[in-house]
Amino acid sequence: MAGHLPKQVESFKSLENSNIAIITSSWHVEIINEMVSSAKGLLNKLGNKSISLHTLPGSLELPLAAKILFNKNDKLDAIIAFGIILKGDTSHNETVEREVANGFTLVSQEFSKPIINEVIGVSDIEFAKQRATSKGIEAVYAVSEFLSWKKNL
Repeated sequence: MAGHLPKQVESFKSLENSNIAIITSSWHVEIINEMVSSAKGLLNKLGNKSISLHTLPGSLELPLAAKILFNKNDKLDAIIAFGIILKGDTSHNETVEREVANGFTLVSQEFSKPIINEVIGVSDIEFAKQRATSKGIEAVYAVSEFLSWKKNL
């Protein structure tokens, strides 16, 4: 579980007084819920008291949702995004993966706030199940490090 991170969970930076939103796709809900659960548990452990959760129809809608959230709440510090894009018989998954990543980059740059992209593309849903808990932990690592760095500038 998150064994490849540069830090142990015990040394993650505090997230006290941070305001974080989690946005998710509604596909593969049981796996997404595991990602969210591991992230929320660790966010709370690190002192975060303000977490809002938003579920969107699919991963392609997540960048626009991030933009709307940043527009509506200027106190929002960061967004963590979870989704699973399953490779099928067509190349549609590649389009979705690319557009989600590009959309997050544009929104993040526009607002100068991080969007932690844990929208994963997989060819086997079992792989996503195996990675669910670690993806939540990896997301919290990234947001805690970034917000700590930004605060100390």
